Amino acid sequence: MDKSARLKSHQNGSNEVHELGTNWSKQANERAFQLQEHLIKWFDDEQSGIQEAIQQSISGTDFISEDIYFQLSAIKSRLVTGDLVHWVDQCTIDRPSTDESRHMLDTQSTDNRVTQLRERSNILCIHAGNLPLVGLQDVIAVLLAGHCYTGKISQKDPYFLPSILSWLIQFGWREQIQYWTQNTADIPVNNYDEVLFAGSESSLNSVRKTLIEARILDEETPWLNRIASFSIAYCPSKKAVIEQSTEFMDALMRHGGKGCRSVGVVVSPVGLNELRIPLENAMKDVVEQTGTLRQNNTLKQPDALKQNNSANLRNAKIPLKEINRSELTSLTYKKAYNIAVDRVFVSVGDWLIEEHPIEYVPEPSNNRVVYWVHANQENLVNLVEHFGSALQSIYYLGTNASDVKRPYKHSFDIESIDSAQRPPLYWKPDGTDILRYLCPFII
Repeated sequence: MDKSARLKSHQNGSNEVHELGTNWSKQANERAFQLQEHLIKWFDDEQSGIQEAIQQSISGTDFISEDIYFQLSAIKSRLVTGDLVHWVDQCTIDRPSTDESRHMLDTQSTDNRVTQLRERSNILCIHAGNLPLVGLQDVIAVLLAGHCYTGKISQKDPYFLPSILSWLIQFGWREQIQYWTQNTADIPVNNYDEVLFAGSESSLNSVRKTLIEARILDEETPWLNRIASFSIAYCPSKKAVIEQSTEFMDALMRHGGKGCRSVGVVVSPVGLNELRIPLENAMKDVVEQTGTLRQNNTLKQPDALKQNNSANLRNAKIPLKEINRSELTSLTYKKAYNIAVDRVFVSVGDWLIEEHPIEYVPEPSNNRVVYWVHANQENLVNLVEHFGSALQSIYYLGTNASDVKRPYKHSFDIESIDSAQRPPLYWKPDGTDILRYLCPFII
């Protein structure tokens, strides 16, 4: 192909991509309004099945009732705020011009994802189950994109997503919601264009191998893997810990520290010894509040989901599970070892905060053990590079997150600590905007 023919081809291609993006924006905006409305109804309507899903999850999963209500309230508040419409608008506003689209086709000429995903595509979502409704974002993204959803529901969180999917089908989403199952072997063969995987890195290869061997997928099917397991917080001062102790404890202890947005490492120019008392007091408050909550807790809390202001969400208490014998034994050994090696630590309940030198800070492997690194912002950069794909987010304690410099790779945003467990529905797991990923023509 000569130069003029190649130029004409790129021009036609970029014009087509730009037109496709324009049409998509209009349709996606309508889908966002509808989906937002239908999801809010699931929270509000007594016949939606939400109360049954809550009861089943409390009795049939490892989730604690307070965490379930917290998560539901946080999600509903974001829906009411208009996150889905904002997500689509954000993509629309940031869309490239026709000239920019042409340039992207030039630089990405070997990338076939635009061609593969420009029509309605079949997307297989393999959901994690470490938190209640952790897979909802993927469902929303697939539906907003206009693609068809098939889901592998986690056996750790088997009630909420099926309840929502069944509810949405009643409101006209049947064409896009194809199928869901808890069993990998029951996933239908459907010529999938993309797989969205969220979960532990240890299970990724075995799941992929199982699907390929069962001929549910072929080896060329693209996968987007989200395997980050923890986040970092930067604490600039003792004052910040005292003033934001509620938000800080939420980021550390909510959901038992199991979320990838949960803080597993804290970097601070202040040593742990200097902060021992305020940290112990804040952690003890959580334990004491938990005991009171357990005595007064009732399963029927519909009003809690109808209150969407930030004060109510902020005041939600953090539950802690009872400590079993094996955990006590492990905790005793950890304390004894810390004392033996003269390591500074704070221990409350079954939680530990241990101080480690920046040269030897390990990757967090126990959800209830948090590593404190006595270091400055420059050292924070080294840790971000060290942890790589295991790291999800970077939080800042204080009034201005922009005070933390950004010498990080583009995928990392500096977030306020109070957004750790209350992110917008369009937050970026592993630095990837899922909606943009599923619609490469609007990049």
